[in-house]
Amino acid sequence: MNTLQHARDTIDTIDREMAKLFEQRMQAVEQVIAYKWEHGLPILDAGREQEVIERNCGRITKKEYEPFYIDYIKALMEISKRYQRTLVNQNKIGYQGTEGAFQHIAVRRLFGDAQGVTYATFEDVFRAVQDGEVAYGVIPFENSYTGEVGEVLDLLWKYDCYITDIYDLRIHQNLLVNHGASMQDIQQVYSMHQALSQCQEFLSAHAFEVVPYPNTALAAKYVKESGDIHKAAIASEEAAELYDLDVLVRNINTSAENTTRFIVIGRHLPQGGNRFNVLFTVSHDPGQLAKIMQLVGSLGFNLESIKSRPLRNEPWQYYFYMEVVGNLGDQKSQKLLEQLRANCKEVKILGGYTV
Repeated sequence: MNTLQHARDTIDTIDREMAKLFEQRMQAVEQVIAYKWEHGLPILDAGREQEVIERNCGRITKKEYEPFYIDYIKALMEISKRYQRTLVNQNKIGYQGTEGAFQHIAVRRLFGDAQGVTYATFEDVFRAVQDGEVAYGVIPFENSYTGEVGEVLDLLWKYDCYITDIYDLRIHQNLLVNHGASMQDIQQVYSMHQALSQCQEFLSAHAFEVVPYPNTALAAKYVKESGDIHKAAIASEEAAELYDLDVLVRNINTSAENTTRFIVIGRHLPQGGNRFNVLFTVSHDPGQLAKIMQLVGSLGFNLESIKSRPLRNEPWQYYFYMEVVGNLGDQKSQKLLEQLRANCKEVKILGGYTV
């Protein structure tokens, strides 16, 4: 055995032992977080961290290793803190918007009494999931009337998050007003632009001034706080109840089948289900996308959907999203993914779920 192989074998042996010790350390972390949770203690203890660094550095006999060992200990403690945050926040679900908005309704339908945590933007939700601030995020992905939410595809490409489930919520838009208001009183109607688009036929039949608002629930809250009978909001019945408004006209959306598909995002890639999603890029040459489509078909898969989105900072270049009918965990699907990786510039598996 040469010197290089001997060194590699030694590293492999040490790595096996370190893996066992890592599991033991993380089990001890679970005991620490259980104690902190029971006694209301914070996850971060800066004094304790510095003590751990100093004590461990004293165990290093070869001083030229010390700065690297400090980096190693800091990284290990950061992993422990991330794991502790994950355990503490396992009952927290992130969503964009406010209480009473359709995203909040989807959270309640999916997760029952779990604690909903609101964020200002979709990206904030993705970041919170990735960082372990919440266990999952609930994000609107596509509406049956107005189409996909393109920004969400961009965020799925950017962040290390996966689709773990989907939920189709039937959307009933309603005209909400302050007590005593009539149709003749209304001059301005406030709501999120998607909601306004979904109710275009109703709005076109009246001479209302249409005012876009960040989301439906905030529009309802604004109308309530204004106390103005000339203002109305388009929102859910839940928002009407929450903000003590009257439902003047129910179900004003143009399509009676108006449905929004929400995705649940998490940190771990699920296996199984009967659908899975993939993002990919191809070289900007004739026939490359067609080649991928032929590959999918030749392996016996059916496509539910395929969409394109422009790549940021690369003019006239695109990435593609496709939803495939199949079980992500079976051998046939793994063969497809292998073929995609061999024929695409980039491939990202988004998740698997059951429809």
